[in-house]
Amino acid sequence: MTHPTEQSISEAGLSRRVSIPLFVLLVLGALPALLFAPLGVGVSVLALVGVIGAAVAFSRVKIVAGDTGLSARCMGIFHVSFAWDEILSVQEGPETGVLEGAGYRILPGGKVGLLVGGPSVEVRDSGKTYLLSVRDSQRTVEEIRRHLAAANSLL
Repeated sequence: MTHPTEQSISEAGLSRRVSIPLFVLLVLGALPALLFAPLGVGVSVLALVGVIGAAVAFSRVKIVAGDTGLSARCMGIFHVSFAWDEILSVQEGPETGVLEGAGYRILPGGKVGLLVGGPSVEVRDSGKTYLLSVRDSQRTVEEIRRHLAAANSLL
């Protein structure tokens, strides 16, 4: 019995220039609850905002190639996957930022994004176009195309 193999193709996170100030702002925004609400409520709000803030501020998009296809995960929650034979095209996408947001995003033109800002790749299947944040868009496109070609040669 063979075990499926997976290879990480890209892992991108929010820029530290964005994530640290965002986390600080979220925590500071919760301080009034700590100061003016009953102590238990204030501490609970501060803890909740801290956890949510950390999840958002330090979120990542990870793209993995496996034997059967390509998958991408954002924040450890949102997930998309493609069988190799479902992928119609892969190309470099636009630079994303604050306007596109972070996390799972519904974008103009019917695209779906798993975003943390910065470079991206577009992966298109028969149903949708997906915009995935990456560290290096050119290298990621080359790597996905290499895996795609290898999978198609096995068919």
